[in-house]
Amino acid sequence: MKERSTNTLVRDLTDIGPSCVAYRMRMLSRVISSLYDEALAPLQLKGSQLNVLAVLARSGPTAPTDLCTVLRMDKSTLSRNLERMDKRGWLAMRPGEDNRTHTVELTAKGTNLLREAYPLWCKAQTLAARRMGAEGLAALDTLMKKLNE
Repeated sequence: MKERSTNTLVRDLTDIGPSCVAYRMRMLSRVISSLYDEALAPLQLKGSQLNVLAVLARSGPTAPTDLCTVLRMDKSTLSRNLERMDKRGWLAMRPGEDNRTHTVELTAKGTNLLREAYPLWCKAQTLAARRMGAEGLAALDTLMKKLNE
């Protein structure tokens, strides 16, 4: 079997960044997430944390595994977020039906934070929509539908 030259391999590997779907999606995510994080910074709140609060506000007490499913977040990332948010009093961990499970629920402090965050989120939402444009938002809707099939 003929070996590929190092130059060919290096040239192929340099395509990974600019042509890689995962790379481009992560870059897009970082750019958009930074808009929300910057807007929410006065409340010492991250966009990812806001999403957890919003899900809990909609669903009520929820098992962490269900939060992972809804948010499409891995367990360790969610666990770190929940721990930080619990320490700040934004949510509470309650024992579940047995000793192996527990639920997470929004506290009054978390509900108030969510109310304070809403106008800041609206500003970030407007900015993100403006930056993406109607075409970009339509493409995002299409991608979300395709990926959720």
